[in-house]
Amino acid sequence: IKFSTGGVERMAITNSGVSGISGGKLLQTVTVSDSVRETTGSVSMSSVNTYYDTPFAITITPSATSSKILLMGHIFGEFSNDDLYFMWRLTRAISGGSTTNIQAPAAGSRAVGISVPPSGFYNSNSDSTPTAMVWSGLLDNPSTTSAITYTFQVNATQNSNSTFYYNRCVNDSNAIDYERGLSWITAQEIAA
Repeated sequence: IKFSTGGVERMAITNSGVSGISGGKLLQTVTVSDSVRETTGSVSMSSVNTYYDTPFAITITPSATSSKILLMGHIFGEFSNDDLYFMWRLTRAISGGSTTNIQAPAAGSRAVGISVPPSGFYNSNSDSTPTAMVWSGLLDNPSTTSAITYTFQVNATQNSNSTFYYNRCVNDSNAIDYERGLSWITAQEIAA
């Protein structure tokens, strides 16, 4: 089978495979280790509207400056306060270079990030109602062949002395209604 546009053959599918395709090829995939994905713990946030690192970080070294990095992740856990008072973002730290916050642009005194978590907490159950922040298809264009570390960060936008408990509930009792989960971040290098 041959595909043409404007009288020029663009792609062919034969018994030997596909030819004529360039760009968009998956070059490598990096994700957190099993031990990081499965660990439980907490992130204490002592200041309002300040981002704090989670242990969910990965490092990828692109093979070309034209490569794109496709980011995906899932963070499971529970906050010590109502979910609506928190935000998430990623940071991109290029080895020997700059650190960039991947978030909405500054907008006055508004809190900015990628997203607030979906609401899992409700008032009569403040210690066993976890939530999950899930994202996929975030395409980054770092324009480097240096190692890049992407770190998932959390922010208490309105309450100081807040805590995010990852891969567990606030109350970690050994009972069926105190769930455990997994969290991860994955990066894939895509050829331009």
